[in-house]
Parts: sequence; C-alpha cells; structure tokens
Amino acid sequence: MRRHLKNLGISFAGTVLLFSAIVSLGTCCVLLICDCFGYLPYSDRPGPGWWGHLHWPAWAEIATYFGFAPLLAYGCLFFGFGLFVLSLALGLASPPRWMNCVLGALYAGAAALLAVAGAGWYFAIASIGPDSAGILGIAYGVFLFPRFVPLSTSRRAAWIRVSVAVCAGGLFAYWIVMPFLPRKQRALISYDLVLLTPGNQPVTPPVWLGEDVAQEIKTLNLHGVTHGGIGSTSGSYEGAPEIHVELIALEPITAKARLSIPKQGSVVYTLQGGIWTAHPSISKTDKRTLILQPGIDPKYDGGQVQIDGEKLFSFTWYPTISKNSTNEGTP
Repeated sequence: MRRHLKNLGISFAGTVLLFSAIVSLGTCCVLLICDCFGYLPYSDRPGPGWWGHLHWPAWAEIATYFGFAPLLAYGCLFFGFGLFVLSLALGLASPPRWMNCVLGALYAGAAALLAVAGAGWYFAIASIGPDSAGILGIAYGVFLFPRFVPLSTSRRAAWIRVSVAVCAGGLFAYWIVMPFLPRKQRALISYDLVLLTPGNQPVTPPVWLGEDVAQEIKTLNLHGVTHGGIGSTSGSYEGAPEIHVELIALEPITAKARLSIPKQGSVVYTLQGGIWTAHPSISKTDKRTLILQPGIDPKYDGGQVQIDGEKLFSFTWYPTISKNSTNEGTP
C-alpha cells in the first residue's frame, strides 16, 4: 500500500508540478532572453517589438520576468491535473512507450500553449511566449511524461488496453478544446431600481430599458419624485437577447423578496404594501431570479440587490433619504 502511494505521489509530482514548473519558468527564461537581445516580448503600448538593444539583464528585469511565473503556472497546474489523470489511465492500458511519447507530446504541447496564451493575455505577451511554451510542452511530453506513467504488472486483453488509452486521450482532448466550444447563450438581464416619493412628475424610465417598459409605466400612470437606486446589466455574451426589468418601489424596502425574471421581453415591478407585483404577469420565467433586501446603511435608506449566483450590491437612494423619515410614492 505504501509503495502504491509513493508511486502515485511521484506520478503526481512528475506531471502536475514538474510540467507547470518547466513550462512557466522556461517561458519566463525565453522572455528574458528575448529582452536581452533587444526584443520586448510583452507590451500593451507600444506593443511587442525591437525597442531595445543587446545587454546583460539587470536584477530588476530578472525579477519582472520571473514574476510572471505564478500567473503562467496557474493555467499549467489546471492542465497538469489532466496529465496526471492521463498518466494513470495509460498505466492501466499499458501501451507501448512510443505511444506514451506521442500522446504526451500532443497533449502537453497543446496544454502548455493554451495555458500561456490565456495567462499572457493579461500582460499582452508576444506570440513568442505561447510558441515557446508549446515547444517546452512537446519536449516534456516526449522525454519526461512517459517516465511518470505507472507500470502495470497485470496483463489485460488488447481491446481493454486500447479502449482505455483512446478514452483517456479523448477525454483530455475534450478538456483542452472545451474553452473553444460554443456555449448556449444566456439572455442579458438589464434592470433599474428606483424609489418614488410624493410628487406630480410622471415616471420616466431609462432609455436603455426600451419602449415596452416605457409603455407599461405609462399604462400604470405612476407619478412622484424619482430617487435613483441602482441599475446594471448581468451577462457578457455579445449579441445575446436582453431582458429588461424596471423596479419601482412606492415605499421603502423592508423585507427580502425573490422576484421572477421573464424568459424574454420586459417587466415592470412595483412595490406597495410590502408586495412586489409584476406588470404584466409573467408566464415563462428565466432560471435566474432577482433578490431584493433592505439596506444596511445605518443613516440613509436604500437596499441590496443580487441576481442568483452573482455579486450582492448595496446602495442608498439618491437624492438621499434619512431612515427617520417616512416616504411613500403616489401611484
């Protein structure tokens, strides 16, 4: 048992940790060498290019380039776990060593290139960074990865060995290409939350919520002084359909409420008598909900708002309203 655990630990260190160290530190070395030859391998402005001259690296340069290592290693560790699982599966399959070399080079090279390219986006890395990482990954896959594939003493049928190797390789390939696969779009949720206090002014929603919201508010014939609360758009898919939600509180928010969001289109919610009412009523709902809670500011009235699984935002009304005063809108 102890021997199996020891072998497992060696395989883990040789795949997850060693792969990450070789790719991240090796890439940092390549970037530093490029800089020493006068080529700036990362820059947002003016961009990578031959902006320098041949020189010996200063300690500040060494610290800068090797400071990228933790960021590069993060993605490498992610794919390193995949290489660890792949090594265990290949150990069960017991394929010939040349196949371990081919699979290791293919997957480690692709994983290294993708990990460095993704991390390098944050500091505008030049293409030489991912390219050198890919070469380091291939070298690791050919010369080092097969050494950490556990040797199986039991002999299994050929079809089992082939099936295990193919399935493991296919699973890791999917792990690599998964970020590039198209994802189902989720509609963007745009919402605006305001409070009405007594007044004669008609309520005018933000233009970005669309004509349907404006028409619904006109139908409700709401009047009062508008106090701004908070507005936001949830989502990041370009070209995704939008859902528009206008929330009008005719009184302070005093209790937690979970509001349904329409699957498409728009809705106007009004708060009166402690109850949020949808206009028009919602038939088909989105899986996400909008959560409203009383404010936490000790002096001024406001609230908290959150869409399921996202950040909770706290706010106070503007113009500010003291918690000691009583404010009710006029529908």
